[in-house]
Formats: sequence, C-alpha cells, structure tokens
Amino acid sequence: MSLDNFKHKLTILTKDEAQNIRNKYIELFVDIHKEYYKKYIGALKKYSDGLCYTGYLWDCIKDVVVIDLQYVGAVSNKLNTVYALWDIHTAERIFIEDYWKFGKDSILKLDFDELMKNLEYLPEDIYIFDENFNWTIVLTHEYIDDKRW
Repeated sequence: MSLDNFKHKLTILTKDEAQNIRNKYIELFVDIHKEYYKKYIGALKKYSDGLCYTGYLWDCIKDVVVIDLQYVGAVSNKLNTVYALWDIHTAERIFIEDYWKFGKDSILKLDFDELMKNLEYLPEDIYIFDENFNWTIVLTHEYIDDKRW
C-alpha cells in the first residue's frame, strides 16, 4: 500500500488532542520518577527542528512484560481501533533519510491491522494502545535472539 493510501485509512489527531493523549499515556504507562526519565525525556533540549528528548519512553514503561511480534500477531484479531505514537527525537540524531512520514509529535488513530500492515511508514519505536488506555504494546528497534521486541 502506498503512503497516500495508508494516510486515508487513519486519523492524525490535532496538535492539542495529540498533546493531551501523549500526556495521559505518559501518566498511565510511564514511570516519570525514574532518573532515566528525568535526565533523557523530562529534560527537553533545543534542536534546529524544535524541542526534543534523547531517551526512549520504553525504558521507563511501568510493569513491563516482554513479548515478541508473533504474540502480537496472535492477539491482533482481538484488537480494533488503536492509537500510535512515537518518541519525539530530533532529525539531527536520525540518519535515515525521509524518516518522518508524519510529524514527530503526531499521534495516529487507526485500525490495528492497518497499523501492522504499514509499519514501514512509521518510526522504529512505536507505542500502540487502546482508546480506553487499558493496555499498551511497544514495538522497539531492539532485537533479542534475532527477534524484534
């Protein structure tokens, strides 16, 4: 599927909606009291493309249970509309051409299956969660035993 077709199958939240959803996500799923959070996420730095952080939210996720993509595929038929967000990193530290297909602080709302079929259009580390904030799945760029987690 092309990027344009993919964009027609999702909603990009307004800047205010996205900020509210991101704040709620962090409040519910991220341990903001960790030193790592304070140093690498809570302390934004000024870059040529705006204020960004240098860490990864997934390093501060509360109550982590590591699963692999096979498990995600197995439960996908039970998942419907989801949100997807990613870390707010600067383009100055990302060396992949045309990395940001959406704004770096954007949040998408879409069908889980569409999301999984179109991961190539999204940053490597994404945070997926339901509309009621009952659960989150984090796909990272990390590999363990040749499996992406």
